[in-house]
Formats: sequence, structure tokens, C-alpha cells
Amino acid sequence: MKKVFTISSVLLILTLAFVGVYYFAFKNNASNPVADPVKKEAAKQEESIPILAPEGRLMPVMSEEVVGAVLSGERIFFYSKRDAAFKSANLEGREVTTLFSDLPGTPTRVLWSPKRDRALALVQNDSGSRWYSVSLEGKTATPLKPELSRLAWTNLGDGILYQYTDPGSGKGSLDMAAPDGSNWKKLADLGEGSSFITPVPQSSLISFWKHPNGLEKNRLETITLTGDGKKALFADRFGTDFLWSKDGNRLLVGSVTEKGKFEPSLGVANGNGGEYRDLLVPTLVSKTVWGKDHQTIFYALPNPFPREAVLPNDYYGKPIYTKDTFWKMDVTTGKKARLIPLDELKEGVDATDLFLSSDESTLFFTDRVSSRLYRISF
Repeated sequence: MKKVFTISSVLLILTLAFVGVYYFAFKNNASNPVADPVKKEAAKQEESIPILAPEGRLMPVMSEEVVGAVLSGERIFFYSKRDAAFKSANLEGREVTTLFSDLPGTPTRVLWSPKRDRALALVQNDSGSRWYSVSLEGKTATPLKPELSRLAWTNLGDGILYQYTDPGSGKGSLDMAAPDGSNWKKLADLGEGSSFITPVPQSSLISFWKHPNGLEKNRLETITLTGDGKKALFADRFGTDFLWSKDGNRLLVGSVTEKGKFEPSLGVANGNGGEYRDLLVPTLVSKTVWGKDHQTIFYALPNPFPREAVLPNDYYGKPIYTKDTFWKMDVTTGKKARLIPLDELKEGVDATDLFLSSDESTLFFTDRVSSRLYRISF
């Protein structure tokens, strides 16, 4: 009995010794992320970073060249250069339906109405370029005045917004009209030069700003649909371009780090143009799209631009083509993740006209070089 007691005592002492060694050797060991408070917090943050699903893939949706591809429900609407027709297809590029095929030339831009029952097309032919208003239900294409440019649809799709440039003075105005160009009215003076125009989502406001120029500071302004309440929102950076969130309460601001530089910068502001924050993302507004939660952005990140380039001027003007990688970011927290691993980007693509599937599991974009529509599932 005494022998058993002795053995039990020795085992107890050894156990206590082992626990003591573990406690002092590991509990305060800086290499243990559970024990070290700083490393514990870092590990916690790392666990919260979105992880790309392993099935992420980049693949063409269809082989033909497209213009103005957009989504509506579970259908993609686009203009096919190969077949010279407006079409729709499912998300895999199949079950294709021809909607209209009687334009007097080839569109270089297509803007779909919110209901996808109409389209505005900038048509190029031997006589030059001219905007047409296309009714897909009525199967008609109506030419608009040649002085019209920078067109956009109103939020409801019951009218169009555009810049009218007076042939004599060269000065522009912001006008609104019916989809066929009738019943027009002037809303504001725009002065000289080209302006970008877009309605503020879920509001009765229209926003406008000059064509982005990396050598000049740009100013974002808004006005009501009646032409009242003109207001300046943002005017602090060079080469600015803008993209509203889907609820109109946030604003992506694209610019350059310094006047005339080659480094783009993406930031975010509130719906009034205030509280600007640099997101430290060197990409262009044209390579981004807002998610439906109004705080996640999906974007293409280009390779570094040539040091002698002036952005965004040279990207569109020369043009310069990029090889992009693909990301998403929460603009509130700054957390980001790749949408597709580098080793799956087998070919270089220069992404523009980004849009998401309704469940935001797939990103679509058009490659500027090939004019082909691609998708990334993640």
C-alpha cells in the first residue's frame, strides 16, 4: 500500500511540474498568438478578412464583340457587333434573343434604359457619329439632334439628360427631354468643354462635372429636375471622376495623387461630398462597381501606369491598356480580398463597364482590348 502511495505521489509531482513548465514556457511566449494580446488581435482580424472561394474563375461569356453590356434580372442585354443587333442572353451567354437590328451604322456606345425597353446608341457611319433613341418594343430608331452629347437616362427612364452645345458660341447647357428628344428644357449652363452627367440614385437630383483632366481640379455639382437648387459638392482634387452608390448616400472619387501625375487614387465621400477618405486603391472609377449593401466595392486593379503618363487623360486618349487583377473592399473597414488568384489570370484583360449578378456571386466586365464580355465567379 505504501508502495502504491509513493508511486501516486511521484506521478502527481511530475504532473504538477509539467503544468508549471507549460504555463511559464508558453503562456507568455510572444510567438503564441493565443497568449500574446497583440498577436491574438491580429489573428482575430485575419480570421475576419473575406477569403476568396476556391472555385473563382475568369472566363469569356461569349466569343463575339459587345457594346454596352448590362444586367436585368437574370438576363444580359448587349449590342452584338458580329450580328449588328441588340440582343439579350442568360448569364452563361446562351438562350440568345434578338431585340432589334436596324441601325444605320455601328454603335460605339449604348446606354440602356432602367427597364431595358429602350436604348440610346451613339452610331458611327460614313457621315460621322450621331445619337439615336431606340425603342425595342416599337422597333424604331430615332435620330437625335447632332448637338447632343454626354447622354444619360433619368432614374425612372421616362426622360433623357444630355449636354447641348450651341454651334455658334461653343457653350453647353444641361438639358432634359423625352426619350425621343422632344419636349426639351434647359436646366443649367455648363460653359465650355465636355461634361459628364448622371442622376443621383433614389433622388430627384442630377449630378454633373467636367470631363476628368489630370491637369485640372474638377468640381461636382447637383441640380434638381426642375433646374433649381444648384449646389457644389466636391472640388478639391485633380482629374476627378465620380460614381454614386446605389442608394445615393456614398460617392466614389477617382483622382490622381498630384497634378499631371501617373498614379491614380480612389477615395470615398458621403452623399454631400464631405468626409473624404483615401482608400489607398490605385485604380480608376471606370474600373469599379458598388455592391447592393452600399459599402462594398468590386474593382479591377491595373498594373502600374507608365511614369510619363498623365491620368486619366492618356488612359482614354492614347489609349493605354492595362492588365488587371480583381478585388473587393469594404469601404467602411478597409478590408479587402482578391476575387481570383493571380495564377488563374491566364490572359491579360483591361476591365471596364463592370456589373454584378443579382446575388453578387459573379462579376461581369468588358475587356477594352477585345470588346469581349467576361465573368468571374467567386
